[in-house]
Amino acid sequence: MNKKRWVLTAVVVTVVITILEAIFHGVFLKETYAATASIWRPMIEMNRLMPLGWLSTLITSFIVVYIFHRGYEGKGSQLTEGLRFGLMMGLFTSIPMSVWTYIMWPVSLFLAVAWFVIAMINMLVAGIIIGMLYKRL
Repeated sequence: MNKKRWVLTAVVVTVVITILEAIFHGVFLKETYAATASIWRPMIEMNRLMPLGWLSTLITSFIVVYIFHRGYEGKGSQLTEGLRFGLMMGLFTSIPMSVWTYIMWPVSLFLAVAWFVIAMINMLVAGIIIGMLYKRL
């Protein structure tokens, strides 16, 4: 395993996903969250817990890059390989997350679908980054 590329790729994925999450949730879904404020933690509490979320994104990034390394097929370009991986990981994680969240929490179908789309975009972008940056030894 190319450990330097593993670390670099995981850090880049973490930074990009964190930025995308801030845009998606802080801009595009801001009004939706405001309209459903009664079901969320107070903002001050969420801000206090935010480093835990960033840490989980970093850990997940390391895991996802490792899975890419183990399952790399070498079929097509690095971009194609990354997109294929991002699509599969996105479907694997986004479907249960959005469906079970919709079932368990009193959120609208719109919000559950938005979370699915956001998670898919994040994984597709992560797949592209991983495909382009990670190089096997």
